[in-house]
Amino acid sequence: MKRQQRLKARKRRRKYAVIRAVLALMFIGALVLGIMNLDVIKIWASKRYFSLRMGDTTISEEDAPDLYAALSKWHDPSKPLNVLFIGIDRGSVKGEEGNTRSDVLILLSLNAQKKKAVLVSIPRDTKITIPGYGTEKINATHAFNGPAGAVEAVKKISGMEINDYAEVDFEAFKGIVDAMGGVPFHVDQTINDPKAGYLPKGDYVLDGNGALILVRSRKLPRGDLDRIENQKRFLKAVMEKAAGIRDIQALLKILDSAVRYLQTTLQPDMIFTLARMLQGMKVEDVEFATLPGDSPEPKAGQPWYYVYDEQATARLFSNIRNYCSVETPEEQEAEQKQKEEQQSMGEADRSQIALTVLNGARWDGLAARVAEQLQEKGYRDVKTGNSVNAYSETTLYYAPGHEAEARQVAADLDADKDFNMVQDAGVTGAKKADVVLVLGRDYVST
Repeated sequence: MKRQQRLKARKRRRKYAVIRAVLALMFIGALVLGIMNLDVIKIWASKRYFSLRMGDTTISEEDAPDLYAALSKWHDPSKPLNVLFIGIDRGSVKGEEGNTRSDVLILLSLNAQKKKAVLVSIPRDTKITIPGYGTEKINATHAFNGPAGAVEAVKKISGMEINDYAEVDFEAFKGIVDAMGGVPFHVDQTINDPKAGYLPKGDYVLDGNGALILVRSRKLPRGDLDRIENQKRFLKAVMEKAAGIRDIQALLKILDSAVRYLQTTLQPDMIFTLARMLQGMKVEDVEFATLPGDSPEPKAGQPWYYVYDEQATARLFSNIRNYCSVETPEEQEAEQKQKEEQQSMGEADRSQIALTVLNGARWDGLAARVAEQLQEKGYRDVKTGNSVNAYSETTLYYAPGHEAEARQVAADLDADKDFNMVQDAGVTGAKKADVVLVLGRDYVST
């Protein structure tokens, strides 16, 4: 009797684990994350039902035979699986049909054997050349050539082989978040965007509408870059929420909402296989990054672009390709050692911190004055400049593994103030800094 009870309990645990595992694979990029179980799905609706709900790819063999063939191949599980997730601003305008500009582009690189993943956000305004159209923003590739165009553009930038893609629109995204019962999230700064909506600063359990405001709004100090940061933080919050769900019916409800709208070249058999391989994967095993680059001030009358740094981009994707990480093992080991040394010392070595101070308050001489004050406290490698956009709140951006240094800068700036702190390899990489301090109007008023 006891043995039967143990077997039943073990089966229940497996059900929860595998459901959360495939939801994780799907939600990671299509803006839906959790996990799923092969046996449960067979009982629930069968693979056929799952296939019908997912629909067919829009990259047809007739339109793009080479790309179609490449996306149809089974991959070696010892090598990275690269999936491009595309978020489409379709559904916000009633009656809108056909290909539109992509609003979100996230490249997932997943190593199933290592149970590790990296998500790279690609700014929608990234400057590229589209054959037949000339210089454009990368979000136009989907409007001109559909998913095939987006896949080809990201492949060219990253140098990565794209194995599959998945696409979801914003109306579907709302339904998925609501199916989860909302997602706990702290909004760092008030969003007041005529196109996206209004969301005051504070702590929430975001429903579909609130989450959509968060991930859509670009009315932020750094525009699309800050929006990407919100998207990355929200994805992590979704992962954490999904990992904590224990009710199987709730998991199935989320899964049903996801597959109803998800359009992808990932075949059900492949998703099921990956799900089983990903059991035990944790939120901490997923790294986030932004395509390295900068947003220079355009000339009068010229469009604004995000210009990616080709060398930094090559390094980033080389690390992802070889280690499924944004850093090399040596860099990770060195950072861990530095962190341990800092913890034992109680504070970071200021003389070793590569720091950039930017004036985001638009007050003449502010960055230079603050840089001088910090140099008096022991900082040596300090650069100054102006931010592209005005900032209302002072923000510290730090490179992966350099949170301790950012906290040291914050403490030296004002130990009593709680500054915004954001990990962003794109911002710090563009400035070749460990920490980028952007002074906002709130610092001026202190």
